[in-house]
Amino acid sequence: MSIPAYSNACLAPDSTGLNVYLIGVPTSNEGRLEMYSVSLSNINSPTATFVTNYTDSSYWSSSAPKFCLAYTGSPNTINSPIMVYQLGPRSYATNMFPNGTVERAGNFNEIGFVSNKLFSFTGAVNNLDWATGFTNTTFQGTGSSWTGARFNASHITDSSLDWDLSIFPSQTPLLSVGTYVASDNTPAQGYHVVFDQNGAGMVYTALSTATLISDTPTDRVQTLSSPQKVDMSGYSLSKLAVPVTMLGVGYILDRAPDGSTMLYSIAPGQSAKLQFVTVSGNVPSFSSNMAAAAVASKIVIYGASNNGAVSFNSFDPVTSSWTGPGLVKAYNPPSQTSSPFSPSQGSKTNVAAIAGGVVGGLVVIALVAFLFFRSRRNSRTTQANAPPAYQDPGKAPNPASVPLMDQDYTQQQQIQQVQMQQQYNTHQSYVPQSQSIYTSQPITVQQQASPVFFQPQSQLQHLPQESYSYVPPTSIPQLQQQPMIFQPQTSETNPQNNYGQVAYATPQTPVSQLNVPAGQQHTSTNQPHTPTDLYYTSQPANPQYIDPSSHYAA
Repeated sequence: MSIPAYSNACLAPDSTGLNVYLIGVPTSNEGRLEMYSVSLSNINSPTATFVTNYTDSSYWSSSAPKFCLAYTGSPNTINSPIMVYQLGPRSYATNMFPNGTVERAGNFNEIGFVSNKLFSFTGAVNNLDWATGFTNTTFQGTGSSWTGARFNASHITDSSLDWDLSIFPSQTPLLSVGTYVASDNTPAQGYHVVFDQNGAGMVYTALSTATLISDTPTDRVQTLSSPQKVDMSGYSLSKLAVPVTMLGVGYILDRAPDGSTMLYSIAPGQSAKLQFVTVSGNVPSFSSNMAAAAVASKIVIYGASNNGAVSFNSFDPVTSSWTGPGLVKAYNPPSQTSSPFSPSQGSKTNVAAIAGGVVGGLVVIALVAFLFFRSRRNSRTTQANAPPAYQDPGKAPNPASVPLMDQDYTQQQQIQQVQMQQQYNTHQSYVPQSQSIYTSQPITVQQQASPVFFQPQSQLQHLPQESYSYVPPTSIPQLQQQPMIFQPQTSETNPQNNYGQVAYATPQTPVSQLNVPAGQQHTSTNQPHTPTDLYYTSQPANPQYIDPSSHYAA
């Protein structure tokens, strides 16, 4: 069976680690969420087997990003489910099983996770997975759009969301990647790494619980602590970068200037330093619609071109090499780069040291030769009856020249040291240009508001359906009686609406921390906050969404 081409796919490993699940929605069949099992025994000629599909045009879209998680903490059974989360203004989740069973979709009411690049896998124990994600809503009690979520392999609607993370990452994130510690017990342990649009990064320790929220309302779904600044090593990530979680190591694939794929890694449990991964041999070309996942001990990527051609490539961290079709020459950063600790630093430093040694050696040889010939010339002019003159081997032939030689060599060392300090000054400031995932133009915000809101059913029912002009809902209240929980959706459709033509609004960057009034910037409320459980709700009467621009002044 031919492998389908998806513009927004996600990958997940199977229970054996030998195959990978490919999940996506074809542009030719909107609303059909498909799942294939792909054998990579021959990565140059992979084979696909259809597993199942979930068809409902009111939920699934080919234009929406997707995130897949295997429940790696649960026993490896042949029917272990894959959690599929569609992100964007309409964020829906389901569990898809290898035997073809698919759970009914659910969602967190009024909440959307904006990007699969800001959705970190941070914990796995038994049949539960935890993630830390950036939403399209700013919670008033924290002034943050970050939230912790817990997903359940047994029933997707037993999943929970909690805004209270104790401390909160940047409100202008570029990318996040998670890592986790394999464990059979809670609290689940992991790390949440956030890179912001100003070129900086922070590492947070993530502790997650499996306690029933209704029994112990003081327990959190997830808590972040111990923030530590990332040593960026002079590197700058682009808005195209793709995160991958492999247990305790987070990998980041990014586009090189020549269009090839570069790879970075960070192991926050060991070090907060971002490392450039030196690759042996050729690398795949970077694809803007690349999907990636850790499969066993390797990274597998999937890409689809506009003409429908698809390809898989695999990276082995042990051999530091890529396999698969279409590999190209790896990009080598220019040697004149001013970024410290760049991939070429080691070779640059060695060349400078060798050149300095050669120059210094030539200077010494020239001076010794000069002194030797001068000594011979002086000895020939000595009178014939003079006794032979012997010189102490421990003394230089021309003592006056010794300080000159030492001085010259010292000057050479000083010059080299100054040059190296100028080239490799680790304290040199590095300020990359700010980048945004969502918009190419900045948005001027005059008041705190959520960029994109889902319309509650009670509001949609009394609005004119033909105009689709809605009143923006109010922000989420500061106190809630229950944590935000998945709203399972029915498959019933409203005959007055055509769900097949639902358009996705481009997610906008939420309110910046700088626009939050003083005293509310990432400060947790002192009043008790109880996370809410999931509720079943019917499909909204009209699945349209407010244009984010309506929340902002021009």
